[in-house]
Amino acid sequence: MHYRVTDRETHAAKTPHHIFNINIIITHLFISMIVLEIGDTVALLLVPLISSLVIAYLYSRARKICNEATCSWFVKAHWTLAWRRGRILLISYGIALGMVALYLLFDMLFPGGFSMNNFSTDGEQTQLGEIITIRFAAVVIFVAVLITFMQTGISVYDAGKGIIDPKIEKYAPRHAGANAELGEGSDEPHHKGVKQMDESKQEQEK
Repeated sequence: MHYRVTDRETHAAKTPHHIFNINIIITHLFISMIVLEIGDTVALLLVPLISSLVIAYLYSRARKICNEATCSWFVKAHWTLAWRRGRILLISYGIALGMVALYLLFDMLFPGGFSMNNFSTDGEQTQLGEIITIRFAAVVIFVAVLITFMQTGISVYDAGKGIIDPKIEKYAPRHAGANAELGEGSDEPHHKGVKQMDESKQEQEK
């Protein structure tokens, strides 16, 4: 849905999405690469920790903006959207940590149950369970990161065009002074029974 917005509002609405994507790039790309180069598996916990702190900021900022009477509804809605997208990452972190915790519990109850001989001359064993668990946990987080990163990139475009899914009203209720609805444009999916934007009129206003 397109809404009547100002240039200042579109700029402000992009901010939470930029913060979200910068967080992903720094934590899941750069920090992960550095940690893997160092070879310290435990240090990988820094990735969800730092990322969670950024998502916590999005949450607190979204709540604060929602309580500011001077902030436009459109900007509030995009901050709320960014926070709700962050929840997907938090859920993936929780699932990944849960998988690791289950492995550690199983390994504590049945020591060496997931180990196998690596056929080296010194008779060392490879922690097969640890490797499998970490790989699957990484896949869960990777899928969440990929999906949210792509969605957020689209949201940056939408914010610049004055667009947001009206379903966000469930989490960011509209009020009397909310941005006026212009209708659905040609650059977004159309739904039956929903107001369609007059493209020719919109071009004249520009």
